[in-house]
Amino acid sequence: MTSDFHYDFRGTRVFLTGGARGMGKGIAETFAEWGATIGVSDSNGAGAEDTARAIVARGGRATSHPIDVTDEASVQEALDAFCDSAGGVDLAINAAGVLSVHHVVNMDVAEWRRVLDVNATGTFIVARAAAGAMIDRRTPGSIACIASISAKKGSPGLAHYSASKFAVLGLVQSLARELGEHGIRVNAICPGTVHTQMIDDLAEGWAMSVEDMLDIQVQKRPQTPAEIALGIAGLHVNAAVTGQALNVDGGTVFH
Repeated sequence: MTSDFHYDFRGTRVFLTGGARGMGKGIAETFAEWGATIGVSDSNGAGAEDTARAIVARGGRATSHPIDVTDEASVQEALDAFCDSAGGVDLAINAAGVLSVHHVVNMDVAEWRRVLDVNATGTFIVARAAAGAMIDRRTPGSIACIASISAKKGSPGLAHYSASKFAVLGLVQSLARELGEHGIRVNAICPGTVHTQMIDDLAEGWAMSVEDMLDIQVQKRPQTPAEIALGIAGLHVNAAVTGQALNVDGGTVFH
């Protein structure tokens, strides 16, 4: 689902992780609809290519790049390829993420590390590479990191996921202060229930329906990837905003 509201992002170069499916794919499609040039990256290289191909088929501009966000060389290679083809990067969107439901007493360390590695360390590696590209090319822009309402409140079975997303908020605040002198702004988006396969997996892990999950929201409907894209876009165009975490969650948390 795309947005009825149209920003004009013609000439804006957007590099996005996690673009093969779900929320990341929807964000990529929405920014492409607004005229941006998109670098779609994902660990599922074929899926990233499918997303980019579909964008081009609709008249947009997109390239695809296989990536492992936990691997420094892979991230650098993907970002360099996009910058070489597009001439730089103006907005980097960290949308890659993983989730599972495991209660602490049953969670092994390997699963804890897997979630932290992708969601927190991967976000750091991509943000670092994007900031380096902006500084080297003297094209300051912004970095948007997908966090979660789980970065604002803990939930049963999600200790590892919440820890990873709380880490993202700390990273965003620190990077905003550190990179401000280079004209680079860094912000986070905290989605609530965006109805993707990840949310279906979460509902199954909690033995409840997606409708049950929506009961805690003011708005009794899921958010859409296009609405998450609108939040990212607003943070990008407002030069006075950095180091912030914007809730786009249908009224789930208020802090």
